Amino acid sequence: THSIAGFTIGRFANYFFLMLLVTLIVVVVFRRSAESRIGRAWVAIREDETAAEAMGINGFRTKLVAFALGATLAGLAGAVQAHVTYTVTPEQYQFAHAVPPNSAFLLAAVVLGGMGTISGPLVGGALLFLIPAKLQFMSDYQLFAFGLALVLLMRFRPEGLIANRRQQLEFHEKDEAPATLTKAGA
Repeated sequence: THSIAGFTIGRFANYFFLMLLVTLIVVVVFRRSAESRIGRAWVAIREDETAAEAMGINGFRTKLVAFALGATLAGLAGAVQAHVTYTVTPEQYQFAHAVPPNSAFLLAAVVLGGMGTISGPLVGGALLFLIPAKLQFMSDYQLFAFGLALVLLMRFRPEGLIANRRQQLEFHEKDEAPATLTKAGA
């Protein structure tokens, strides 16, 4: 146990502090890489791979760095997960596993929060953990209400709750640009 500012914190608080540290490391790595030369190369390849390669970007090397970074961070998360649960089995990582976080849950967190941002999936994940608790009164229709909310979100805000500025411009027509973009453009 720990005692911080007069409060006694239990044994599992170590995992909380560890996850805060890991989250901070992931945010710093992604923010720094997105603003670097390799991050601009990733955007160029995502937009048009042929044009990016014509401009001198090595597509194979750039994709390899992206996969290596993703695998490194996934390995870090897997190591922490294995330490917390004391076991790793394939059943934990099925797409529609009954206990969150599963693959569908993580995908929904990214879509809900907003792709292309760092804070979007963090907010989306937090909401996906909080929303089911608030929908307990709907017992049988809880999943239906959740799905309906996601469909409405995708219809009226396809870029997610926290939008990447570039994606926000892509998803909205010039005449229906959000107020935040029209003020910035004026």
